[in-house]
Amino acid sequence: MTRISGLSIAITGLIGVGVVAGGVAVITAGDPGCEPVATAGKASSLVSVEDPEGPGRPPVVDFPTPLITDGKEISTTVEGEGEIARAGAAVDFHIAAFLGANGQLLTASSFTDEESVRRVVDPESEDFFSRSLQCAQAGDRIVVTDTVESVFGPVPEDDLVQNDSTAVIVVDVVSSYLSQANGRPLASQSGSPMVVTHPEGFHGVTLPMGAPPEDLQVYTVKKGDGPPLASGDAAVVHFTGVVWETRQMFTSSFEQQTPLDVLLVDGSSGDAPEGVISGIYDGLVGQTVGSQVSIVVPPSAGYPEGAGPAGVPEGTTLVYVFDVLGIR
Repeated sequence: MTRISGLSIAITGLIGVGVVAGGVAVITAGDPGCEPVATAGKASSLVSVEDPEGPGRPPVVDFPTPLITDGKEISTTVEGEGEIARAGAAVDFHIAAFLGANGQLLTASSFTDEESVRRVVDPESEDFFSRSLQCAQAGDRIVVTDTVESVFGPVPEDDLVQNDSTAVIVVDVVSSYLSQANGRPLASQSGSPMVVTHPEGFHGVTLPMGAPPEDLQVYTVKKGDGPPLASGDAAVVHFTGVVWETRQMFTSSFEQQTPLDVLLVDGSSGDAPEGVISGIYDGLVGQTVGSQVSIVVPPSAGYPEGAGPAGVPEGTTLVYVFDVLGIR
């Protein structure tokens, strides 16, 4: 995050975890199912945005100063064509915040793709962006005008910045993802784990009785119609991991409340330490976005001896359920 010096304003938490409430809903004309709670106004409509001169820099804004907003206003200056981000969906984005009084840059993310900010859309969240990004699409460029306090929370005031000063926020949406696997359910196969999806998204997994299979087993629970995952992709997934022998869950992305990236590189050879175990690699490559996949991983396709995560005894069989939500 970039911070312009010379302002005694506590805004470093803007794109961190503990962002203070004050969000608005994004207006996206392409989805009649998304009800906007704010509209473009005089202030937001006066902001023009141009691309920066080089990579890794925030966009260039122009607006008459001092710009004063009449409450929350929002304009979508560029409309994208990606997945509609509904409640529960994740969005990757970059932001730049400017002071309405003089156009000074207050703070910005890195504006490099590999360092984008991620939020899960939640209209009831106290997080500014979780509230603001409902209905956003990949490719959207959004201008929000609001008071400094609404965006950043209460800040130390000085001659330049007061809590009721206008802030201009530019959001460039990099990617938007599914909230959960939305593919066509397939008939269960004999001997496969039973997977149910809770209304809030997390997985319930029931394992067959008896000894686990000796070979890798891959079951498509739901078949999505999105693009297939390829070797080297960063798959955006929600997942749950269970030990067959103990019937105990040992990992879940739902505990972190945000989907995670899984780099599809086979790390079993030791040449790619950032990769995944071969069972996950073989089970996910070729699966399509929108799919839900159950993978039964025998010890031979799992973690090397002594390298397993907490809760995984040596020599046990692992069962993973993945919701494939997108490709970063």
